[in-house]
Amino acid sequence: MYFQLSSHSHLFEGDDDTVALIPLSWALIGMVVVTAMVTILSDWLVGSIDGFCIQFNLSHSFVGLIIIPVVGNAVEHISAVSVAMKNKMDLALGIALGSSAQIAVFVLPVVVLIGWCTGRDMSLRFPSMQVYLYLLSIFIVSLVLSNSKSNWLEGSLLIFTYTLVAVGVYFEKDDAL
Repeated sequence: MYFQLSSHSHLFEGDDDTVALIPLSWALIGMVVVTAMVTILSDWLVGSIDGFCIQFNLSHSFVGLIIIPVVGNAVEHISAVSVAMKNKMDLALGIALGSSAQIAVFVLPVVVLIGWCTGRDMSLRFPSMQVYLYLLSIFIVSLVLSNSKSNWLEGSLLIFTYTLVAVGVYFEKDDAL
């Protein structure tokens, strides 16, 4: 944190000098309103998952691991692609990998702690097939990022890996959980 904000902040500065267009108070009010709306819509989304799974004959694993993350992070995906098209690959990779790291390092442990506080069983015990798919994904992403360059073949490999994970989760039975 000290490195990024103080000693080497010049390395993390953007190319554009932008000025805020709205006052801080309006931004905070907007943030509170949007947070309330997201909370309401998230509650609605979670309540409708069972019906969606039954109607479309999908497993809860597929909906929770593939569909919801793609839809929920659509804006993040669009921004990563748009900065990649501007040849700012470091920023694109930071956006793409940042949310994965945030989920793995922060959200999952917090969910387990909240489950413990509320008396619900929320462990980090995953089905072995999902663990193998995640390890394969981590290995391939590490392999692609190891040379600090990118090309269409490596991008195709990443898309194929995601498709492989999606197909694996699609055919996994919920009773394996």
